[in-house]
Amino acid sequence: MTKDDIILDVREIDKRFRKKTVFSLYGQLTDGQQLLILSDHSLAPLNKLFLQEHAGFFEWVVLQDGPELWKTSIHKVESLNLTILEIIRQFPHAVGIFEIHGLPYYKYGFKKLSEVYPNAKEIYEEIRNSDHPDPSQLRTNYWSISFTIDYIINNHHAYVAEVMPEIESLIDNLTQAHSATHPQLPMIRERFAEFRTELLEHMRDEEEIVFPSFKNLEASIYSASTIAPDAFSDSISWMEEDHVLTGTSLKSLRNFCNNYVAPEDSSPGFKILFKELINFEMDMHFHIYLENNVLFGKVVRTLELAKK
Repeated sequence: MTKDDIILDVREIDKRFRKKTVFSLYGQLTDGQQLLILSDHSLAPLNKLFLQEHAGFFEWVVLQDGPELWKTSIHKVESLNLTILEIIRQFPHAVGIFEIHGLPYYKYGFKKLSEVYPNAKEIYEEIRNSDHPDPSQLRTNYWSISFTIDYIINNHHAYVAEVMPEIESLIDNLTQAHSATHPQLPMIRERFAEFRTELLEHMRDEEEIVFPSFKNLEASIYSASTIAPDAFSDSISWMEEDHVLTGTSLKSLRNFCNNYVAPEDSSPGFKILFKELINFEMDMHFHIYLENNVLFGKVVRTLELAKK
């Protein structure tokens, strides 16, 4: 028990109001708090009611099982039912922790953390108790489609356009100087060049075709214009497939680079390159997350609204 937990002795409460009191106090608990109930009988029937109404959101532990006193702990565990999207909205710094653990959060935004990761509770506690939390929440639920698109273009597309030539230059310089002792460098250069071409083409299609259509969709809600839902669904499916390929290419590049661990006998240029590639990969993960889990979700909800 901690100072924030609540103790309830139901023996002091009229039997007619015990259940209502327990559920009321449970509703007031914050995630991680627990309610300790002292009773003169087993609370097994109450446990069944909790399973019906709050399944997955609590842990029920019998601390003392009679014969004169029953002690039961009801621990609220909302974290196990929070989606990754909800967690990142509340704790933007969670992205960095997911990256440290190698968790592809950008693939599973709409899934509960507990559905994707066996140690969800420990990871959530690490996020919540981080020594360096981000004071501002990423309130993407308030973003419009247009704002989300502009954020992606101005923050992520601009970064990609700026940094990719720099990374390519670093790879070229290392290849020219060290390919004889590090034969993987020409393959890294070839793989990155292919990836750059594919990614820039993908972003151009987004900016010139897909994103304008999404903005027009948003505008059509206010102008009562006719829309074709199938066209938007096809665009989303196509972009999601491209994102899968992007993730595969990033993973392949990481493998070619020995998980971005510089060779022991390598020059400082390797460490500089690998640091840039790590930063680039993290930005791409968040870039994909914003599109798959935030932007596409808003488009789908707008389409549903248009049907009404």
